Amino acid sequence: MKALVFVEIDIDYCSLVYGTAPCMATTEGETPTGAAKCFNSIGTCQDRENFASSTVTLRFAQGTAYLAESGIDAIAAIEDVSVTPGTISLGEDLGTRSSLRVTMSDFPWSDTGPGFDKYLADRAYDPFRQGTFWGKFRARFPSLRGRPIRVIRGFLGQTLEEMETRHFVIESTDGPTSRATFSIVAKDALKLASGDRAQAPRLSRGFLVGSLAVDGTTATLSPAGIGDLEYPSSGYVAIGGKEICAFTRSGDVLTLTRAQLGTEASQHGSDDRVQIVLRYVGEDPADIISDLLQTYANVPAGYIPLATWQDETANYLKRVYTATIADPVAVGTLLSELIEQAALALWWSDIDQQIRLQVLRGIPTTAARFTMENVLKGSFDSKEQPDRRISQVWTYFGQRNPLERVEDPDNYRSTAITVDLAAETDYGSPAIKKIFARWIPAFGRTVALRLNDIQLGRFVTPPRHFSWEVLRSESDIVSLGGGYRLEWRTIQDATGAPTDAPVQVTRIGVSVDKLRVEAEEMLFQQLDPEDLTNRTITVDSNSLNLNLRSIHDTLYPAPTDADVLAGVTLTCIIESGVIVGSALTANPAFDVGSWPDDFPITLVVNGRIQGRGGDGAYDPAGSDGLPGGTALYTRFPVDLEVGSGEIFGGGGGGAGNVNVIDPAVDFVNGGGGAGSLPGNGGPQPGTNPVIVSKSTAASNGTTEAGGLGSQPASGPKGGTGGGPGLAGQSLGGSAGGAAGTAIDGDSYITVTVGPGDIRGPQIN
Repeated sequence: MKALVFVEIDIDYCSLVYGTAPCMATTEGETPTGAAKCFNSIGTCQDRENFASSTVTLRFAQGTAYLAESGIDAIAAIEDVSVTPGTISLGEDLGTRSSLRVTMSDFPWSDTGPGFDKYLADRAYDPFRQGTFWGKFRARFPSLRGRPIRVIRGFLGQTLEEMETRHFVIESTDGPTSRATFSIVAKDALKLASGDRAQAPRLSRGFLVGSLAVDGTTATLSPAGIGDLEYPSSGYVAIGGKEICAFTRSGDVLTLTRAQLGTEASQHGSDDRVQIVLRYVGEDPADIISDLLQTYANVPAGYIPLATWQDETANYLKRVYTATIADPVAVGTLLSELIEQAALALWWSDIDQQIRLQVLRGIPTTAARFTMENVLKGSFDSKEQPDRRISQVWTYFGQRNPLERVEDPDNYRSTAITVDLAAETDYGSPAIKKIFARWIPAFGRTVALRLNDIQLGRFVTPPRHFSWEVLRSESDIVSLGGGYRLEWRTIQDATGAPTDAPVQVTRIGVSVDKLRVEAEEMLFQQLDPEDLTNRTITVDSNSLNLNLRSIHDTLYPAPTDADVLAGVTLTCIIESGVIVGSALTANPAFDVGSWPDDFPITLVVNGRIQGRGGDGAYDPAGSDGLPGGTALYTRFPVDLEVGSGEIFGGGGGGAGNVNVIDPAVDFVNGGGGAGSLPGNGGPQPGTNPVIVSKSTAASNGTTEAGGLGSQPASGPKGGTGGGPGLAGQSLGGSAGGAAGTAIDGDSYITVTVGPGDIRGPQIN
């Protein structure tokens, strides 16, 4: 058969006619825009504001004696075409990029045809005798980076549509050289995510006009007008690389809420940079990856089959991910992190011209097989990969401060550790892998443990690398990223009997008559199918003001009525030794939140839920102590397991009194109620110094007890703050603060394991 090779390049070509409106270019008058007409290319345009881009395809061919017989119009310039296939990385990173290199000859050219000179009749030279094809092309199109290029292979008698087409994106060009050649290097579309061209978020150009005090709430951006150009109407910004603030914007003026997302308020100086913060909160990885590629790497939407991706994650992942990116990071780095932390594979299909996404999973025994019958003789090879072994996985998650280093263990609240001791015995030593999971938020222990299980399943026994060849005519039986079963005489079980290996194809090399297939052994931890149905949230560190629904939606897709019918459940576990408290008595420590009707929720309290303690009485507030806060609030049915756990309402603040014996001290203060956070004893922070000078300080409460009231040397003493779930001490006509509610929504609670230690009122 007679082979044909074509290369197509899409160029930007202006559809306007020189000097005809809206094109304002001219060679005449007092202010000509040029000495001669343009070539309708960006490199020669004399009116860039009105450049009207249209796509023109230039087609080149490898010169053969039978090219004319094909009937396909092409410029016979190709000297060589070579394709280096990329490699898929399975749950580790973006892998390696496939590449195309085309070398073409340089030659005289008549400058005719689509994409060339519209104004030949106006030129004073013969284009065939002046210059060369690629010399003129380079002057007209200084850069082709990012432009589509296609290599098309087929046989005489086929149409272009019947031939195999592989799609790439131009990376660089070289020439024309002294050897009269011009070369083009192209990569697959994921090259657009490289750090030298794609960062997320983009670097913000705004900075502070003046200084910003620690307690300042407004800031003005410079240069003038930058607010409307670059900043959204609201969101988050990082100021000076030290503090994240929430903001709303009017023009160049930001109204700030200080010290957000794990950062502290600090003084900022004039010229401190104001960087937009990129946040993804509880989003499907399919949507995150699509946004990173389109918004920040300028990948065309047509390359991203988003609906297909969403089906994949909905069926096999059923988790969402959260991250705050406070400074520009290479899009490729963010994608690699998410690929690892969600156990994905992402690759470019140069045949389909689309980016593929897959959730890693086991290869079924019913998958198509490669055997000695369909593998070319002498082509099979197997290679061990001992350096990829893992016996321990340490996943750090729940990032504390997005402005600190991602790789710093101290920047994470929690760690999930999974160890295979048997493997360490078998191999004689540990092999530790650390994952710093920016994308797994606080309380995502089950998500982190799932990641650990997949990593150990893949690498506790190092996966083998396999390669083999098949005839090109059988190309329909193998696809990049496909899962298969591989049988070979060297693949045996412990008895020596033949067995098979599950593999996933990571690379395919293409030649005229055969395919070189590379695959990795797809060892996989077969997780319990209920792993995707029985959702779990683990509260493993002291926290304030938790809303169960809000936490859920940072880890799992929002529940629906269909989930209820499908049997999806949620269990929230507050671990032993952990206290969930509140910053304000007005807010409950733990709020169950709103859910679809009949959605099953179990709350397991092995630690403690505790309302905030009420503040002790203080002047000028008056002589009565303040009430404690609520521990658990719900208006949704919940099964409660509280066998060894504790649910404490906040203790009320102690009463105060006027000291009638010692005129130097006008007021005695009440002690703070027990709670988490504990109530303050009077006088309160910020109280007028004159009042402070005339009062005796009372003690703050603790998590276990109320604080003592004022203890002057003579005269009455202040009331003691209430213990967990108890009212503060009253004094004569002054009342102690009421006990905080242990459970508000008692009729919605079914105690399935109890009785636990519940202190404080239980009301509806």
